[in-house]
Amino acid sequence: MVVVPEDPHSHWIVLLDIEDFSLRAETTQATLHDDLYHVVEFALRRARLDPERCAVQDRGDGVLLLAPPDTKPTLLLRELVRGLEDALAHHRDTYNHDHRMRLRVGLHEGLVNRNGERWTSNAINDLARLVDAGPVKQSLARAGRAHLVVVVSDDVHRKVVRGRYPGIDPAAYLPADFVTKHGEPRRGWVTVPGYPAPPGLPADSGEPPRDRTRPGEAPGTGGTAGGAGGGTEPGSPVPSPSLHFGGDMTGGQIAFGNIVNGDWVQGDKTEHRYDGNAGRGAPRRDTSADGS
Repeated sequence: MVVVPEDPHSHWIVLLDIEDFSLRAETTQATLHDDLYHVVEFALRRARLDPERCAVQDRGDGVLLLAPPDTKPTLLLRELVRGLEDALAHHRDTYNHDHRMRLRVGLHEGLVNRNGERWTSNAINDLARLVDAGPVKQSLARAGRAHLVVVVSDDVHRKVVRGRYPGIDPAAYLPADFVTKHGEPRRGWVTVPGYPAPPGLPADSGEPPRDRTRPGEAPGTGGTAGGAGGGTEPGSPVPSPSLHFGGDMTGGQIAFGNIVNGDWVQGDKTEHRYDGNAGRGAPRRDTSADGS
């Protein structure tokens, strides 16, 4: 029997990864994982986005978010980012340094094939490579007082950032060129809120990205870009449960499975319940994970 795929849907795609997640203690990872959802919902409401209209997929050390097609990208780059900053600042003031949460946030737009809880998309894969690229990680590492770094695709930069819409400063973005593990040159555009320009990145030369691999050097060393998400070794597959909000967001239907490098594998996962009320104010501290 031939299976005919459904028509793809266009979405604004947001990917958030927690910096150095895999280096933390397991109890710390649990706290950060839970609080990330409080941070995300707070930021969505700040951007006047209904969380119930956004599809959310858990990635272990981060979150993949599909915003509705009618979402204004300017709200994502302006209000969503500001909401993330405010929530992360509150998180920093609530926890000790070991629990500090800093994020790499990516924005792209493209087609997504959705069959129930299964998502496949070159646009998602491209965004994962951007968020996990070496220059993006390096910029956040050098921005010691920043809460997050934002990277957008070349297409989003051309269509949105360069439009000079209120609250979005093109001068604050610099290109981040890297080569994927398959030897493909890629470019993203990086900004670090609170900095006039992202630390650690050279000024824009105006040249297109190219494969800067030196003779005898393995492809991809111009910048790391794993397809499975940050917090792991580049390119390593990360099983991640798929999570959707529903109903009143406190006990909605949640379906789980594994996605490994874009392939769907059915499997059982522990169910994570999300308290949607926490995001209506500042993110709430959950002390159950750290024993305090």
